[in-house]
Amino acid sequence: MSMWRSHKPLWMTLPALIVIVVLFFGGITEGLIQSLGYFPVAGQSAFSFSAYSHILSAADFWLSFWLSLRVSLLATLFAALLGLMMSICLFLLSKSKQMKWVPFWRRWFQLPFVVPHLAGAYLIVLLCSQSGWIARLAYHFGWIDQMTEFPILVNDPFGIGVVLTYTWKEAPFISLVLYPVLLRIHDAWHEAARVFGASSFQFVKEIVLPLLLPAWFAASFIVFAFTFSAFEVPYLLGVTYPKQLPVLAYEWYAGDLSQRPEAMAVGILLVVITAMMGLLAYRLGRRWLTAGGRGWS
Repeated sequence: MSMWRSHKPLWMTLPALIVIVVLFFGGITEGLIQSLGYFPVAGQSAFSFSAYSHILSAADFWLSFWLSLRVSLLATLFAALLGLMMSICLFLLSKSKQMKWVPFWRRWFQLPFVVPHLAGAYLIVLLCSQSGWIARLAYHFGWIDQMTEFPILVNDPFGIGVVLTYTWKEAPFISLVLYPVLLRIHDAWHEAARVFGASSFQFVKEIVLPLLLPAWFAASFIVFAFTFSAFEVPYLLGVTYPKQLPVLAYEWYAGDLSQRPEAMAVGILLVVITAMMGLLAYRLGRRWLTAGGRGWS
């Protein structure tokens, strides 16, 4: 009985954990089996790597891969920088005489949380398309002679609209991760650094950034993993060719049944690439903490 009481919180999470594990690993297992060619509905019952060899030798796959990678890296970079600035602004307000404004700005910065990604993508269409609000304002003030002169920011080959959407949506998440870390930095630390002759820049470089970077790095990887495999925003704001990998996998999955193994193979590759990036991020983070001897400990 005492063992049950001591581990009661863990046992209470077991039903939810079972559902998550079964759905997650069950879906991956089924996708892996179908990607290996076992799909009796389509008359395929022999295991093979033909789906992987087919997509890895296709030019369309690599165009989609580089587009997905570029968009995800840019969105992660901009969201990380914007989230860092947001968290620092909140931190400076909390340490100043304007602390009463912190709840207001924190709620304002967290506004994108309540907006679904699909709604956020549609908002970017309304704002940034050539017939959107910004183009109309530019035409009204005479900055452009015709609305068609407004740069193409939505459904463009470079993926600017997708990057803008993810930057706006994911920056608050990064700031939410970083802000509690910044609050753990006491004023006495800055005073002690000044006693030893450190400037404000040296304090930020030697104290603040080493404490902030692990959380910043972890949050940025989460954003990258999500943007690399998300579907709805590239589907609405992307171009017809080349498509990002999640959109390509969806169209192959929803099309001819004979393309189902290729669609599943793309999904499995997305999982593998994300897992490899996660492992790399973890090892780099551990090496950075071990080599520098930095952190809260």
